[in-house]
Amino acid sequence: MKKLNFFKIGITTALSLLILYGCGEKFLETTPQNAITDAAFWKSDKDFESGVNAAYFALQWDAASSSWFNLAGMPTGDLKPNENNDHFNLEALNFQATNGEFRNAWASNYLIITRSNLVISRLEKSTPGEVSAEMKQRLSGEAKFLRGFAYFNLARMFGGVPLITIEQSATSPTDVAQAPVEQIWQQVIKDFTEAAEALPAKYDAANTGRATKGAALGYLAYAQMYLKDWAKAAKASEDLIAIGGYDLVPDYKKSFAFENENNEETIFEVQYRDSQLGWGASRNGHYLPQNLAPRGIGEEYAPYGGWGNQLPTEQIAKAFEPGDKRRQAQILVEGDPAYYGFKMEKNWPTTGFAYTKWWQGPDKNDHSKINLKQLRFAEVLLNYAEILNELNRTSDAYTHINRVRARAGLAAKTVGTKTKCMDDIMQERRVETLCEYNQWYQLTRTGRAADFLKKEYNRELKPHQMIFPIPQSELDVNKALKQNPGY
Repeated sequence: MKKLNFFKIGITTALSLLILYGCGEKFLETTPQNAITDAAFWKSDKDFESGVNAAYFALQWDAASSSWFNLAGMPTGDLKPNENNDHFNLEALNFQATNGEFRNAWASNYLIITRSNLVISRLEKSTPGEVSAEMKQRLSGEAKFLRGFAYFNLARMFGGVPLITIEQSATSPTDVAQAPVEQIWQQVIKDFTEAAEALPAKYDAANTGRATKGAALGYLAYAQMYLKDWAKAAKASEDLIAIGGYDLVPDYKKSFAFENENNEETIFEVQYRDSQLGWGASRNGHYLPQNLAPRGIGEEYAPYGGWGNQLPTEQIAKAFEPGDKRRQAQILVEGDPAYYGFKMEKNWPTTGFAYTKWWQGPDKNDHSKINLKQLRFAEVLLNYAEILNELNRTSDAYTHINRVRARAGLAAKTVGTKTKCMDDIMQERRVETLCEYNQWYQLTRTGRAADFLKKEYNRELKPHQMIFPIPQSELDVNKALKQNPGY
């Protein structure tokens, strides 16, 4: 993806970004335009909605499907790369400021922030004749959710980062120093709190996939966990559950199926549609199915015949308890029943295993149309269990742990000590949220990453590696930035 210096995006550039194709399913299908002026835009509900849609669209590029995915999985060791030096370095805990995945993660999140700031600013300046009160409230909530989501990602990836909450213009400063990470978290909490107050609990079919009150509350609780404000995290979790309608899909595998997107387990997922746009940065789709399918198995089984670029290890394959339905729903091993007609043989992938979570059979599309889930109700329940355990309500915590286990076909865990409860939560997170977007950060947030990596993969994680280095490309263009200590 072409690198942009998002601190230097002016009004004309920002407006051109707003008219990109729209971000996901029906609610983001827009009519492309070749040119637009600032004076002609921001005149109707539709204009402001297009602005928000452009911020959603920024979720789709190589962000969710590539950089965010790789950073959340490869450092854990459980997602093993099969090519690409940047990926090998992530697995080896060789975090270099020149790694392209850090650059793309930084750039994609600031693109979301830039577009969200523009919408928020224009909504604040708008008049009743330009946007209806109902749309103003909802769109402001969506934009604040997206900005909070992006800063949530940046804080857990890089720690303190530049905090920009106003519309950028050609005269805006280009050298912006990092704000303390505590200040970033306070902004995240402010954005999610205001989003939760403004957003509806659900939408009509044409707008399915937009950020909801539940999504804002789920991430608000998550952010409060970083600050160890357990009481407020509990309140946000309980408010989410009280909305009603969220539940675990009875069949774990079906919770990820293309034909069952935006189901009752979804808190927030990145939307894709069957666009057939071909290769390039403007595509609407991703390559996770072919990256996970064993290399060269053939187009009758997997898109592009399978690339086998990201593989399970023996350690993660053995991490499942006997009888855990989630293993066969996520990892294909020799001896398993045929998967979409493909019978696994150990010599296909280099590790002897293949991930199946986002690989759902053959597909002739240029890019996968499967939505990518950022946060599910199962993870909310495990987060809530941790919160309750920290509040010395360990017995209640096991209620939610065991709800997740029951769906997996496992017996309930007996109530243990506070320490044992946390161990049980981390084990469930590992096998429940494989190949998703939070696993590395659950390990770093809880201070368990170093011990986990030593035990499972005999790798040494240094204390400063709990966050990633500031990308060198950003240090080159923003002279006010300082590299994170240790890098």
